[in-house]
Amino acid sequence: MSESPIYLDHHSTTPCDPRVVEAMLPYFSDNFGNAAASTHVHGRRASSALEDARGRVAASLGCLPSEIHFTSGATESNNIALRGIALDPGAHVVTSAVEHSSIIQPLEQMARFGIEHTIVMPDSKGAVHGDTIRSAIRPSTVLVSVMAANAEFGTVEPIEEIGTACRASGVPLHTDATQAVGKIPFDLQTLPVDLASLSAHKFYGPKGIGALFIRTGTSLLSPVAGGGQEKKVRSGTVNVAGAVGLAEALAIAIAGMATESERLVALRTRLRTKLLAAIPNAVVNGPDEARLPGNLHVSFPGVDVEALVHALRRFSLSTGAACASGRREPSRALRAIGLDERVAMSSLRFGLGRCNTEEHVDQLVEDLTAAVSRLRQISV
Repeated sequence: MSESPIYLDHHSTTPCDPRVVEAMLPYFSDNFGNAAASTHVHGRRASSALEDARGRVAASLGCLPSEIHFTSGATESNNIALRGIALDPGAHVVTSAVEHSSIIQPLEQMARFGIEHTIVMPDSKGAVHGDTIRSAIRPSTVLVSVMAANAEFGTVEPIEEIGTACRASGVPLHTDATQAVGKIPFDLQTLPVDLASLSAHKFYGPKGIGALFIRTGTSLLSPVAGGGQEKKVRSGTVNVAGAVGLAEALAIAIAGMATESERLVALRTRLRTKLLAAIPNAVVNGPDEARLPGNLHVSFPGVDVEALVHALRRFSLSTGAACASGRREPSRALRAIGLDERVAMSSLRFGLGRCNTEEHVDQLVEDLTAAVSRLRQISV
């Protein structure tokens, strides 16, 4: 069997930490009960584990346990937040052009029912500023939704500044914190955020489990009705094993965040420096400082990115949604920061993580240099 490729797509997903798997295992077999079944010991054990996980997640994020609601992931959390607050025709939502499709597409659907939205533009580094949000808020605005960090070019958004603008206007702020939680400080005790979405598999937890933070006093009518689980925010049998895994993964990520962030920034700096020195006309997109530790997004003008990914067989890489829904066109986010189509279609995202080393970076630069040179010669 051939050697497995080196994984460099940690924005897409992360491998489940063995310690997380170990914590989850009892809830697949021995403690398999339904947390809503309170009439017997199996259900009560599951309920106890679920509430323990809720408390651990809340402690990690700086909020109350009652403010954490487990979901299947950030996509569902985003949908609940939008559809649960922007209910009535004529209601208005403000969001940005760099958001994930699980924000933009629900808003497009909701527009058919008379719910309006405004999409504001970021600056050339991908940052959305408080003044921009403030100018887009109307008397009918019921929600602002801006992500905490971008999955493509790594921009860490000024959420405190945006939240301050929202508070001044009396409008709740939702943030899709999928790429931020577990990677950079995210303290809901101090951040002026009213709702926040997250997914466990972005910080070495299991897939299929996430959470929605809803600050006490924020009114929301969930579109997910049924059994009334999760305080009627998200009905459906709760994934107890997943919740336990989410809590464990988050605690591990936060405990090691400072050390791991420093290590990833050093790897990213090494990659950037060597790559720019070796490959003529390579362009780094996004900010220099306010950036996710493991993110680097680079354009290689004159190179088709799909051919480049195919050529880099020793690595698992992503274009970072440079092509949307299988169509050969740049992503909305890349267009929003001013990349023209040709440059956007030559862009590649590098997502560094726990398993990556200096040797991986050096091998990547060597392979990239050869592949870019060859592909540019072919395209001439």
